Amino acid sequence: MTKDLASAVRKYALREGADIVGVSSARSYDAAPKGYRPCDLMEGAKSVVSLAVVLPSAALENVPSREYSVSYTKGNDEANRIAFRLSRYLEDEGYRAIHVPASPPYDVRRNMGDLSHRHAAVLAGLGVLGKNSLLLNPKYGARIRLVSVITDAFLKPDKEMDVDLCGSCVRCIRACPAKALKGKGVVDKEACDRQHVLVGRRLQLAGPEQVCGVCISVCPVGKPVR
Repeated sequence: MTKDLASAVRKYALREGADIVGVSSARSYDAAPKGYRPCDLMEGAKSVVSLAVVLPSAALENVPSREYSVSYTKGNDEANRIAFRLSRYLEDEGYRAIHVPASPPYDVRRNMGDLSHRHAAVLAGLGVLGKNSLLLNPKYGARIRLVSVITDAFLKPDKEMDVDLCGSCVRCIRACPAKALKGKGVVDKEACDRQHVLVGRRLQLAGPEQVCGVCISVCPVGKPVR
């Protein structure tokens, strides 16, 4: 095949509205729990495309807020739209592909998604995991929503980033209203979820609109200078 499919995939996703795009090999997920690997979700999986949509920085200035909640949910919607279109594009090219939705849905019992978009993004070179356990991109910080597309097309994978974006900073740990961040990327998920529910009650929000965002708002990585 003369066509560079990996480059074509990146260009298509960017044209559809993705802000950053990366590719990882399905074989890179051997350390993931059984049932949450690309091959568990689609037989014959060879590659995973990670996409990110950047949220407006102003939406994070007064979190928790309804404005941030709207940006968060619309960011997921936009990421899902792009990933769905990319899956169709790959199908048109003669390959199989499925789009793993941006949150939700969840495995409620284990508080996990069907595929870890954060870890997929790390493997695809989009960033590194911060002390808040979220993906940090050097340009956009954690102000992004992630989604993944699994395909049986072989796409040349990107290199992982080898950079420490947190350093000695502990702003997210100190600012977390639920004290859910324990350092080294460890999160008390139940405490975090309880905080989301409290935010939802105060702001009269329900379901996936119940989001906090404090650990993202205080993170200096990729924050626009005003």
